[in-house]
Amino acid sequence: MNSIKQFFKSESAVSTVVSFVLLLGLFVTVLAVFNAHYIPEWKADAEKAHMDDVYDDMSQLKARADMLSLASSLDKDSTVSLSIPIKMGGGYIPIVGPTKSSGVLSVNDDDFRISIEGLNTTNSTDQLIISDSSSPGNIRYSSNNGYYVDQTFAYENGAVIVSQKERSLMKLGPSFSIKNQSGTLLEVDLTLMNITGDRAVITSNGIEEIKLTSNDWVEEFYSTQNESLTNLTISINTSYPSAWAKYLDESMDKPAKKAGLTDPEDYNVSIDERDDVVFYLNSSDSNIDFNLSKATVDAQVGTF
Repeated sequence: MNSIKQFFKSESAVSTVVSFVLLLGLFVTVLAVFNAHYIPEWKADAEKAHMDDVYDDMSQLKARADMLSLASSLDKDSTVSLSIPIKMGGGYIPIVGPTKSSGVLSVNDDDFRISIEGLNTTNSTDQLIISDSSSPGNIRYSSNNGYYVDQTFAYENGAVIVSQKERSLMKLGPSFSIKNQSGTLLEVDLTLMNITGDRAVITSNGIEEIKLTSNDWVEEFYSTQNESLTNLTISINTSYPSAWAKYLDESMDKPAKKAGLTDPEDYNVSIDERDDVVFYLNSSDSNIDFNLSKATVDAQVGTF
């Protein structure tokens, strides 16, 4: 009887339960701190690394499109196809963070347009030498990150642009150059990269392919076959006006000044009220040798 009373009075079982509860509480606290602080940082770093991978993929896309353009210029009857894998999702961390972010890959799903006008003054009369307006198409990837800031990578007219929130930056430039040939003579070379193909939008967290196929390459306007210009205006309607304006301004500044032109009377890059980027070059006392080519590449995404 005494042993039974001592058993009920014993506090060893209570101390065991209390110890278990304290250990469980400590474990939950550590797990909560781990989930609240360490995992988000690791996931953000992993998603940032994925953004770097996507930039590499888009750089490869540009390089291969340029290769197809070159192949078409050398042999207009040839047809070459190349595929570029795009890593759509990232942020995977084994065991602690197995979920992946996703991305949206699209072809010709964003407005992009270029208009070109050139004038030559003959006997004090402005004559329209070239007038071209086209929608070259584009390829775009947009991330759906859970922790790292979302980014968009756009390929349009041979350029790769990175956009983050309201800011955009041209990382790889198009086939566009301005050179000071001699004295006041300027040479402007531009290749329009025309992306054709049906509009397509695909969302995934795996790997998707874009298939590029060479289509055509033509000389639209060449100074060796046409008159030199005294006035050239290029208007670009894009979702990334600041990136294009900064690139064009930096491209034109040095050769224009070397030719004795002044800003803004003789040359200027601006963004108008419609958010169009306007490249303006007026060389009334000199000549502008303008060379315009157009390369056409077909693009398909997803199932071919």
